[in-house]
Amino acid sequence: MAKRSSSSMAILALLGIDRWTPYELVQHMKRSTIHYIWPRAESKMYEELKRLASVGYARTTADRNDPRRTRYAITPAGRRVLSRWVAEPGSGVFFESEGALKVLFAENGTKQQLLATIESMQAQALAVLDRRARVSDEVLRDGPPYPDRIHQSVLIFDLVDRLTSAVVEWADFAAARVGNWSSLAPDRATRADAIRLIADIRDQAAALVASHPPTADAAPQDRPAPRQTRRAPAV
Repeated sequence: MAKRSSSSMAILALLGIDRWTPYELVQHMKRSTIHYIWPRAESKMYEELKRLASVGYARTTADRNDPRRTRYAITPAGRRVLSRWVAEPGSGVFFESEGALKVLFAENGTKQQLLATIESMQAQALAVLDRRARVSDEVLRDGPPYPDRIHQSVLIFDLVDRLTSAVVEWADFAAARVGNWSSLAPDRATRADAIRLIADIRDQAAALVASHPPTADAAPQDRPAPRQTRRAPAV
């Protein structure tokens, strides 16, 4: 079987929806929810289209209006491998943020720099929400480009907006908290306050896990691990 990555499957899935030129596919991916949940697919798009065609998962045809342009579409073999990929349970959500790294290691800078990073993270999240709100306006006005898929697409649209909104809310909380610090150097009061916050976070997480007990067929690695008595990592 040919190499099957999540990026290649994302591109293959789009080829199963419509026939695209490489340029059209890139533009669609930049505007769609894919950009927010799997942006790495965009950088691999041109080479991946050729690879999918070379292994028989996609076919090429000349554009009717411009024979110089090539359009790609999925093949029956491509649909089979795509179906096998979808049938496998997917991984969860993993958070990635350069800003979060800078907050984590803020002791190497100043309080003002930390607040600027938090503000920048919030500004970017607000810009995403604004951009996606305008996309929603277009869908409500003109209808979805692929109506038969909107019932499942909106689920991920909602997930992205919830995660992005959480960044905005967290930034308000973090900025207010940091604003009350006299400096980045901790004292007894700020350490005690941090421990109280950890306890609150722990209790909220435990309550949420308890309200969603694991199913009988859940894999062992999917079940909550027993509480460890070892000292927690430093960061």
